[in-house]
Amino acid sequence: MSDRRCFECLDRSLKDVLGNDTDLFGGMSILLGGDFRQTLPVKPKSSRSEILNSTLPRSYLWSSFRVYTLTENIRINGDSQSSNTIQTSATFASWLLDIGNGLIGEPDADDPHNAKTIEIPPDFLIQEEANSLQSLINFVYQDSILINPCAENLSSRAIVCPKNDTADKINKIILNMTPGEIKCYISHDSMIPHMQNSADSETLYPQEYLNQLSFPGIPPHKLDLKVNTPIILLRNINQTLGLCNGTRLLVSQLLPKVIEAYIITGTSTGNRVYIPRIKFVHNNKDLPFVFTRRQFPIKVCYAMTINKSQGQSLKKIGVYLPQPVFTHGQLYVALSRATSPNSLKILITSNEDNCLNTTKIVVFPELLHQVNHNEVIVTKHLFYIFSIDFQIL
Repeated sequence: MSDRRCFECLDRSLKDVLGNDTDLFGGMSILLGGDFRQTLPVKPKSSRSEILNSTLPRSYLWSSFRVYTLTENIRINGDSQSSNTIQTSATFASWLLDIGNGLIGEPDADDPHNAKTIEIPPDFLIQEEANSLQSLINFVYQDSILINPCAENLSSRAIVCPKNDTADKINKIILNMTPGEIKCYISHDSMIPHMQNSADSETLYPQEYLNQLSFPGIPPHKLDLKVNTPIILLRNINQTLGLCNGTRLLVSQLLPKVIEAYIITGTSTGNRVYIPRIKFVHNNKDLPFVFTRRQFPIKVCYAMTINKSQGQSLKKIGVYLPQPVFTHGQLYVALSRATSPNSLKILITSNEDNCLNTTKIVVFPELLHQVNHNEVIVTKHLFYIFSIDFQIL
């Protein structure tokens, strides 16, 4: 998901720091881990070519990398298995690879993203009916887990969906199913007009209007929480303490000025931390002003977007698709969070574009071809891990 300019900036910085303008990265060895079948850099309102041009294989650095392909799905095959489940897991892993590589499905000539329509095996489907969404919630979060939550159970379960508004809807439903009293935290919203002489800005954009605005990566104006609610961080606060964007936590106390929580994912699992309010600034050319919201940098995460789930392994996962995925690798990321075929259920709601047992996948084959062009001989002792976020080691 990292933009190629991040790596190019690192190249220039290391050359400057080490005083070596001849060798890439100033002569340092760089090891990257990741999977280009997964989602690519997020560029709002960008075309396919613009997204592809932001990826690392389109950088001048790429020709100097060697690609080692790992071969075993550790997420699915990591635990000891009986002989009866080995073949099932192998079939499931092969199906995931075919989806990631775009090898299955019928092309949709009318789709602007060149998507393919694939059929989902019936074993993974929850049939659409009046309470189908409730059935999906019950599959992931049994009543015993919602009534007596613990870090181990909540950290290994999630419902994923393509868009933020869908995740917010599910989070609200599940929050109302849990015991306890809701505490609502209200944000402080403000704006600064782009035009210096906009005297009527406060009249045109009153506080009530600002409170209704919602943007990706920014918490809502009204943040409803309960004790023992799982939350996810939306910003890097303190990387040393493990408070990074995407870290999941469990609320232990709801205080007036801070929120006390325990980290339930990552290397700092079990640590007690305190989360303060911070400022979120949204400066978009589509708005006539710079928007600022002061709020806790968290959201409830019984459900999350597919992009946010990247890198996680889940023992119970529900995939909710009220609309098809819309960019490269999203469906592959959603399905490959599962640790076994039995841990996955998919709910596809009816619409004009698809049947109840079909959905769409979007894959950019030209990107995968460019990645595989640098591929070297595979060593059988190497392991293929499906979802490692790009990181410099």
